[in-house]
Amino acid sequence: LLGSEAIPMGEHAIFKPARYGAETPWHQDEAYWGEQMQYNSFSMWIPLQEATLQNGCMQFIPASHKSEVVPHHSIGHDVRVHGLEMYQLPDTTKAVACPIPAGGCTIHHNRTMHYTGPNRTDAPRRAYILGFGTPPRKLPAPRDCGLRVGGQLRRWPEWRPGWRLEWRRRGWRSARLDPRDVPAH
Repeated sequence: LLGSEAIPMGEHAIFKPARYGAETPWHQDEAYWGEQMQYNSFSMWIPLQEATLQNGCMQFIPASHKSEVVPHHSIGHDVRVHGLEMYQLPDTTKAVACPIPAGGCTIHHNRTMHYTGPNRTDAPRRAYILGFGTPPRKLPAPRDCGLRVGGQLRRWPEWRPGWRLEWRRRGWRSARLDPRDVPAH
């Protein structure tokens, strides 16, 4: 999909417990990444159980990948929360819900506006996400993604395996992950 330069960029899993009321707000993945680079990547979202509207299947705004990264802020404007949401919601009347069977997948570009609703069912909903992309290119000038705390542009630290992100009085920082923090399988 991205040509011969594409490489694996990472993976993660998402768990939505049964009857859990939280949604994953509208966002663009690129808003989480460095504002000094241009990205070209996609995510393969693979549900491990059937993904339905009731348990939080993916929803997308068609053609939103053609737009720029819009301003985002911490979910609920809570700087302790790592998750992001768009300052201004897209026109959700154009949203397309994508219920799919377990093991199916959706594929979306890093600028695609997307959302998942809360899990209102009696069973958990799990998803596995694989990311692929071409090497990022440096922008002539950093873009402003709207991530501001106390008037200062908020920069996300680089995440590395074996490290976690922590909020401190002066902002986000990386810290070594204590093996005791990792849940048993």
